[in-house]
Amino acid sequence: MGASYGFPVASPSDSMLTVYTRRLPDTPLIPLLYPNFGKEQRDALLFMNNAFRDLKDPFVQITDDPMKADYLLLAHNFSTLRKHPNYVAEFEALSRKHNKQVVVFWHGDRDDPVALSHAIIFRTSLYGRSALRNEIAMPAYSEDLLQDTTLEIRKKGEKPVIGFCGWAEYRSLKNRLGTYAQNAAVDARALLSGNPLLRARRKGLSFRRQAIAALQGHDTISTNFIIRSSYSGHKHTITIDPETARHEYRNNMLQSDLALCVKGDGNFSYRFYEALSLGRIPLLIDTDCVLPCADRIDYDSFIVRVPFGDIAQLPKRVEEWWDGLEADQFMNMQKKAREAYEQYLSVLAFLRHAVDSIRQTPRT
Repeated sequence: MGASYGFPVASPSDSMLTVYTRRLPDTPLIPLLYPNFGKEQRDALLFMNNAFRDLKDPFVQITDDPMKADYLLLAHNFSTLRKHPNYVAEFEALSRKHNKQVVVFWHGDRDDPVALSHAIIFRTSLYGRSALRNEIAMPAYSEDLLQDTTLEIRKKGEKPVIGFCGWAEYRSLKNRLGTYAQNAAVDARALLSGNPLLRARRKGLSFRRQAIAALQGHDTISTNFIIRSSYSGHKHTITIDPETARHEYRNNMLQSDLALCVKGDGNFSYRFYEALSLGRIPLLIDTDCVLPCADRIDYDSFIVRVPFGDIAQLPKRVEEWWDGLEADQFMNMQKKAREAYEQYLSVLAFLRHAVDSIRQTPRT
């Protein structure tokens, strides 16, 4: 881990957390349990396996007796457990019987309520206005794109270079019409409720297209865009060679000052964490986002955050930020971005903090 740039370094806890869990056959484990049971390959989600390379030492110890456990732990991502209601009901019953909390990990796009009455829920997709007190934002399982190389610090130029490499074109007429229909439904709910913040639930593809259109053709900024018509992180949707796609994606960030980061179908962005891993400054379109470890990380010291309702003002916002930025400030922001990723947001770092967060939760 590199030098510290102002973030407190958490010390490991003296005693390991003891959990009760039970595995389902032929169902992927949560990465928290990889050190206990062995790593699993995720073939469909390209590049994700690299995110787990540092998971070696156990985060928790396991007991087969719920009475001896500090907490009950669902062994599988909650999205897969939607097909196993009896498993979830079993843990609900154990929670009530032994008066112990159930720990849940939900890495995915949905933000539906979790039907457990006494739970601590880590999830990637959260909206600030609807997040519950027992829900904790977690980062996406993202690969460290620095790949054991030296952090490349960019110097401040005359105008900022904004990069984006990814899906920002409709892949078909069906995709276009489906996006229009979903956005219309979201807009109607926002209008009827009188709460414009609900429009944050519009499709991420629409926000990406809107942001790209706003940024193109301005003399005060440079754009470095590679636009694709499909998602390149899944083997069923990628349309080019995966190694080529990843090389272009990484180089696009390295050759940019800011990485345009916009939500997908869920209210989170893999690109946000991958940019931080490279020491690049995210230009975050804030769709009522809840960022992980926000009580410990001063995000606004190394990201540029623009509310989704102000996308049309993106060029002006970036220009004003760039003009007021000193050269050494720009360099320090890049270092802080990498430091935040190392200490809090990589898979290894976050799972350590997640266990600490669980331990600090009062037992009932």
